[in-house]
Amino acid sequence: MNKTYILLAGVLIILGLGLFVLEAREHTDVIAPETLLTDLDENTRYVFSDELARRIIEGDPSVQLIDVRDPYDFMDFSLPGAENIPISDLCTEMTDELLTVPGKDFIFYSTGDVDANKAWMISQRLGYSRLYILKGGLNNWVKTIIKPQPPAESQPSEAFDLYQFRLGASQYFTGGNNTVITDAPAMEIKFERKKKKAAVEGGC
Repeated sequence: MNKTYILLAGVLIILGLGLFVLEAREHTDVIAPETLLTDLDENTRYVFSDELARRIIEGDPSVQLIDVRDPYDFMDFSLPGAENIPISDLCTEMTDELLTVPGKDFIFYSTGDVDANKAWMISQRLGYSRLYILKGGLNNWVKTIIKPQPPAESQPSEAFDLYQFRLGASQYFTGGNNTVITDAPAMEIKFERKKKKAAVEGGC
């Protein structure tokens, strides 16, 4: 069975339970299930780690990160400016106040995608807007931003440009306290492609 359908089925079951618990909560902008499924199919809810890192570094005031892990994990490590709202607390008045702040893009994240997707679906169903998910969660964040790996020499120049950005982002988010795997210093790294040697005429 397709993993996407399994995930959707699980999330819809959770939504049903969540709505049963939330019966007493009035919200006039509840989104229809058909609209929700359309949003799921289009995958426009995802924000990727490179995009998010750039927005944080540039000081984008519209970014509001929401960490849906438990408070202990949140205290161990979290992204800059994140608010901790476990899934079980999504129905509180404090959460309602946060998710109705105008001009914000609310980006849910967890260790991976599953819990963030649950939080996104519940919040979307309740009528909140501008909701997104950090694709791959903290696992992918560490892999791409905190500990970026250099591209192979055969990769196009765009891959090297992206790697340079990720190195700078790693320095920004770790304060230079992270060991990045590279053969050159983390600052001022320049990559030059090896030029192909011209064939020697008449040789063997």
